[in-house]
Amino acid sequence: MKLLRLFWPFVALPIVTVCESYGHRHYTHLQVTNPRGEVIADWVATGHVSHVDEGYRITALERTDGPPSHGTVRFPDGWRVTVVGPYIHRWRCEKPTWFEIGEGTEGK
Repeated sequence: MKLLRLFWPFVALPIVTVCESYGHRHYTHLQVTNPRGEVIADWVATGHVSHVDEGYRITALERTDGPPSHGTVRFPDGWRVTVVGPYIHRWRCEKPTWFEIGEGTEGK
C-alpha cells in the first residue's frame, strides 16, 4: 500500500498533462526575418510546433508576406507546412480573431 502511495504522483502526472492539453489548442506566432531584421513572413500556427533540420513543421492557419508584396492567406482547416528562413522567431499568441468569428471550422 505504501508503494502505491509513493508512485501515485508519477502515474497521475502524465494523465493530468494529457487531459489538460487535449482539446485545448494553443497558437504560435512565427516570424521569419532576414539578417538585417526585416520581416519576410509572419505565420500563425495551431497545435504542436516541431523543430526540424530545415526550420519548423507547423499546421498553419495564416501567413502574411512581408514587403514588397504584402498579402495575407488564411487556411481555416489548417495547412501542414515547414517554415524555413535565415532567422525564425516564435512565441505563443492568441487565437486569431477571424478564426473565433467562425471562418474556421473550429470557430463554429
